[in-house]
Amino acid sequence: MTKRNITQQATVNPMSDSASVNALKYQFITGMELAGMVDQSRKRYLFAVEQLIRHYWCSPAELTEQQVHDYMLERHRQDPAKTTFKLMHFALRLFFRETLGRDWNLFKKK
Repeated sequence: MTKRNITQQATVNPMSDSASVNALKYQFITGMELAGMVDQSRKRYLFAVEQLIRHYWCSPAELTEQQVHDYMLERHRQDPAKTTFKLMHFALRLFFRETLGRDWNLFKKK
């Protein structure tokens, strides 16, 4: 059995109700790959974005800045390890800035 990388696993299924989410997932993965991120980092970033999707049960393209802020605040209040929270923050920032082109204040340095 050959080892498949994360990009090969992310295929777009136009027949599914989540075709737009699959397309965003593929765009996010290929963007990370082109940026030179290693496979393990891409998996962790993808997992962070997938957790957000499961939290709201909708396409992340439909989310507002306030919803993402509230989600991040809720996760912070669960007192995760500092590196876990930072990874989630960086993953969401990369996804919303690069994949969706949203330049939200939430992700700007203060």
